[in-house]
Amino acid sequence: MKKALSLLLALFITMVVSSQTKGLLLTESFDSDIIPEGWYIADDGTENWSISTSAKSGGTPNELCLNWAPEFYGTTRLVMPPLDLSGISSVLVSFKHYHDNYIGENLLGIATSSDNGVTWNSAWSQIYIDIQAFDENHVITTPDMNKDNVLICIYFEGNSYLFNNWFFDDIQVYDQEELDANVLSIDMPKFIPKGENEIQFTVQNLGSTNIETFDAELSFSNDDMILSQTFQTNLAPFETAQFTFGTHYFDITDPFTVTANVYSVNGTDDDDNSNNVLEKDINVALGSSERVVLIEHFTSSSCTYPCIPTNQSMDALTNANPGEYSYVKYAIDIPAPGDPYCSEDNMARKSYYAVSGVPQVFLDAADQGYGPASQQSFDLAGNVPAYVDIRGSFDVEDNTINVIADFMSYVNIDNVRAFVAVNEKTTTENIGNDEETEYHHILMKMLENADGNEISIVAGKYQRLEMSYDLSSTYVEEMNDLEVTLWLQDYTTKEVYNSKFAYEYAEHCYPVQNVEALANLECIQMLSILWDAPEQGNPIGYNIYVDGVLIEENYQNTYYENPDIAYIFEDSYLHTAEIVAVYENNMTSVAVPSIVNVTTGLNDLNNNVSCQLYPNPADNCVKITGDNIKSVNVYNCIGSLIYKSEILNDNIELNTGNYSSGLYLVEIQSTEGFIKTIKLVIE
Repeated sequence: MKKALSLLLALFITMVVSSQTKGLLLTESFDSDIIPEGWYIADDGTENWSISTSAKSGGTPNELCLNWAPEFYGTTRLVMPPLDLSGISSVLVSFKHYHDNYIGENLLGIATSSDNGVTWNSAWSQIYIDIQAFDENHVITTPDMNKDNVLICIYFEGNSYLFNNWFFDDIQVYDQEELDANVLSIDMPKFIPKGENEIQFTVQNLGSTNIETFDAELSFSNDDMILSQTFQTNLAPFETAQFTFGTHYFDITDPFTVTANVYSVNGTDDDDNSNNVLEKDINVALGSSERVVLIEHFTSSSCTYPCIPTNQSMDALTNANPGEYSYVKYAIDIPAPGDPYCSEDNMARKSYYAVSGVPQVFLDAADQGYGPASQQSFDLAGNVPAYVDIRGSFDVEDNTINVIADFMSYVNIDNVRAFVAVNEKTTTENIGNDEETEYHHILMKMLENADGNEISIVAGKYQRLEMSYDLSSTYVEEMNDLEVTLWLQDYTTKEVYNSKFAYEYAEHCYPVQNVEALANLECIQMLSILWDAPEQGNPIGYNIYVDGVLIEENYQNTYYENPDIAYIFEDSYLHTAEIVAVYENNMTSVAVPSIVNVTTGLNDLNNNVSCQLYPNPADNCVKITGDNIKSVNVYNCIGSLIYKSEILNDNIELNTGNYSSGLYLVEIQSTEGFIKTIKLVIE
């Protein structure tokens, strides 16, 4: 959306910064859907600027976009709010931009004005040819410095027809200090696996003096430990570099915050401490899943070159990587009038990714440019860890498709949406040129709509969607030629967490219920896992995983015991077990994980469970009394579960008359989830 503000209004904006303010003077990342208040477009191209939902510049959505149309020849200026630069002889202007070239050489520059835009003094300019993202950092020293009302602009000069789009993001203006280390990023992923993880961060030198050494520390909100280190470097002004604190062991825990702090530069205090500290929220995953790369491909049957060779290349790519991808192809209105199978859902996804030309391919929301994705890019996307497991199925009744989909996450995720896309595998009636006779993976309908379905994702739990839709109103040619693509995506950042094709024309693979895992390390040295069968369906077996390693395949019972691997639980870390239901034709459900509860006998009682067991030793009967008792399990001396009961009251009697003499373990769980284990002797 365009919002050009008058110069008079801009002069009264309250964003004017005092000359006494040091460091950051102005920052803007264009996160709203309109051009920010105080910013305006001057001279030509006032209709060419808008906010885009893309992130091509290298920041996060949204960003500012300069489009070539309507074509103009001249100068267009993006003018920032006025700054009071009294007493400031130079400023640093930094920004990210993406040059989407068409056929020409295009000039971009920075200029300043201290007479309300009547006169502009150019401070820097450069010709751009390549289609790529750039980071700019430039010291501005024009005659307008040391004035109390200074305008700064980024300008394009030339013929707009020579480029397609020009994207801008993360514009900042600094009062440059002599020593100024900026903690630019903490480079740990926001989701990490349990175990050793490398801790890296990136520092940028915003000062006028080289940074030769700096001291930094790393702290964690869930731990008293602080990592400190002195780093030797030689960072020139505006240069950035990545540094590492080495590796650190992260156990499964609630989400926590890691804080990086640079507290000394070149052996003295930093001149600007406002950018020395950075925080990032981290979530340690219960486990991980196989990554299935989501391919989103924008095209049109009315496009010949380069759409036809791109279609052919993408067919070759998918044929070379069976089972490693899911696919949605959006038929859109470029070039006009576009593909006859273009729909509102297709156009909504076009707007979501700010697509302005075809063909354009995205791998897990990463733009591959105007052409096919490469095998190298596909491999890079496939190597990204996935912490979401997805399974779904569909069947068809007449013209109605019925979809069931389960989305299970190993981490807590906010602002997430589940997408369900119904495609036709092959279409032949939307032919728009003489060289292609069919098209593949063409979107017919997104359920419920193209904005996705908001769901709540909690680590270890799955969310289910069930939906039906009459496809009579769509362009479906053959009801027996459908596929359904499922994926989970952050709607704001566009990050795709994982994807999957649903099982076709099949019963749903329902997951197991109520997984419980116990590793007893006292006398029986036994791992025990129990679960309930799925609420529906008939699995032919179960796959059992411990810490992500398959230990039993196609197991036939709903409880599992193993004394041979109990030793792995002797460390002080948390471990997980998970169960996958296996169905015919190699179909599987989502995994259902559980933390393994480790007990070491009477000495490790959980004091949060208030109960008594008597008599002990016993012979024919044992009584258990207490508060808020949920369940009781009894294990024999080799770790076999011999009694399991859900309790509806706080006074329980166990008939032990048939128990052999010896030692038993009674596991008592409270309604709050606490567990107490008591040794029971039967005489």
